[in-house]
Amino acid sequence: MNDAARALAQRDRTIGLLDAQVTELRARVDIAMHAARHDGLTGILNRAGFVDELTSRLTRSRQKQTVLLIDLDRFKSVNDTLGHDAGDDLVRKICAAMTAVMPADGVLARLGGDEFGIIIEGMTEVGLADFCGMILRVCNQNRRVFGHEVQVSASVGVAQQGSSLSHQDMMRNADLALYAAKREGRNRYRIYDAVIDKAARHRLSIETGLERALNTNQFKMVYQPIVKAETGRIQGFEALIRWDSPEHGSISPTDFVPVAEETGLILELGDWITRQALKDCRRWGGDAYVSVNLSARQFLRQNVGERILQFAEDADLAPGKIQIELTETAIIDDVERADRNLKILRASGVRVALDDFGTGCSSLVYLNQFAIDCIKIDKSFVDNVTRDRQSAVIVASVSRLAASLGMSVVAEGVESEEQRRILIAAGCGALQGYHFGKPMTATEAGRLVKSLATLDSTGAA
Repeated sequence: MNDAARALAQRDRTIGLLDAQVTELRARVDIAMHAARHDGLTGILNRAGFVDELTSRLTRSRQKQTVLLIDLDRFKSVNDTLGHDAGDDLVRKICAAMTAVMPADGVLARLGGDEFGIIIEGMTEVGLADFCGMILRVCNQNRRVFGHEVQVSASVGVAQQGSSLSHQDMMRNADLALYAAKREGRNRYRIYDAVIDKAARHRLSIETGLERALNTNQFKMVYQPIVKAETGRIQGFEALIRWDSPEHGSISPTDFVPVAEETGLILELGDWITRQALKDCRRWGGDAYVSVNLSARQFLRQNVGERILQFAEDADLAPGKIQIELTETAIIDDVERADRNLKILRASGVRVALDDFGTGCSSLVYLNQFAIDCIKIDKSFVDNVTRDRQSAVIVASVSRLAASLGMSVVAEGVESEEQRRILIAAGCGALQGYHFGKPMTATEAGRLVKSLATLDSTGAA
């Protein structure tokens, strides 16, 4: 009996121990499950939890579901200037602000970095518009982060449940709408529709055709004259790429260059453009230079300076007949690397032009910091100089600034004699646009250069 009693007591202790272990294991599983579905920084659902919730709602709910994907604009600049801890603090504060305006049945999740997702159901078109506007306002507020006032905006893509949409379709459509909102200027929302779908399919066809186009010689170069403002004499040519696709006909660079940048093909395409432009410049001879556009991604390559100089050597072209055109973005994305690349190029004689001047937010800072040879005034200012005194004043101010810094000025998009006269009066030394010539083939550019050389020699004789 004593042995039986001891055995029963031991069994009870063992059962109690096992119960405790099971309870602890369940608690750990619950913690692990929670962690697997929730974001560690904000405590709200993560991407996995968001997808689970959306899938469940699409299966069981009779209400129409709507997905919003929210991406913060200019968030990278906060991380770069104030550090990732400041970025995390900003994410937490924006998350708290969005949580405060969520409807009772809504779901908010952090999908990664600075991207959030929202699920709402049964909302009218008017209610959806009001809610999207509220989210934009919430994200756009000034916030104090680590002692600094910061402000970011947001882009929002919206997809609504259709008759047979899966969660993958809704996420994809919301993502396409988000991309459209960013492309249209950010700080706005777009609802997925047939127009966005058509654009996405067109973009996909461009993406799949780009590499094939490179390998089958579908690209060609054309050159637009850059002339001396007073005399109209050609100083150089800007190299421009064209794509004649067998499937789609002529495709604008504004359509395929952004796709090339996103896919990484811009590096290979940019090398082809540069090599071809330098070879063509060597063939047409004379004193005319060639001006080649470099994207931010191209310019921030580790060895871009050496690559361009090697291309010049391969083409037997003096570096002094080469000008590269950069936008402000190419410089500010990585200031140290930009400075290093600019020094290599300018030391060899390559000239540097700042393109689209006046469209950025801090161009004057970089004019002072970097050695720029030429400022190209954006067409948006030139378009208005004949009817808007303010545009003419801006052009004149830029010209005076450039002259004081020892830089030349090229005004782009000149289309009339009246614009030419005003731009000369404003101090522009060089002009470019249809008034002086449309983009032409390398052969036509060569003939033009040779004809001018013949005129010069005849005049000298």
